[in-house]
Amino acid sequence: MPRRPSRIVIALVAATLWALAGPAGTQIAPLPHERGAAGLGLALRRLPVGARVLYVTAHPDDEHNGVLVRLARGLGVRTALLTLTRGDGGQNYIGPELFDALAVLRTEELLAVHRYDGVEQYFGRAS
Repeated sequence: MPRRPSRIVIALVAATLWALAGPAGTQIAPLPHERGAAGLGLALRRLPVGARVLYVTAHPDDEHNGVLVRLARGLGVRTALLTLTRGDGGQNYIGPELFDALAVLRTEELLAVHRYDGVEQYFGRAS
């Protein structure tokens, strides 16, 4: 009579397969400029660099994106932007959003641009 695997063996195999599969649904497809030769070049530029830059601004739109892109994409430096506010007290000349709605809009704008420039975004609690 063939011997059936025990429940412990089945559980160990299942746990191993689950652990090797990685987190489901959390992998984001790389953007086109992060693939191919450009992506490889960026990955290679980032390897030996130990430099880190924290760029601090008071409000959204105070940053100099050219500097951030040059550091993050051009030189491969790990770059982070700390914005002390989310911009809820500013003016909005192009839309009706004010206060909290404006803060949400500006937060989303910053997060969207950082998908392309490779900068990590952090926010302060100043208001």
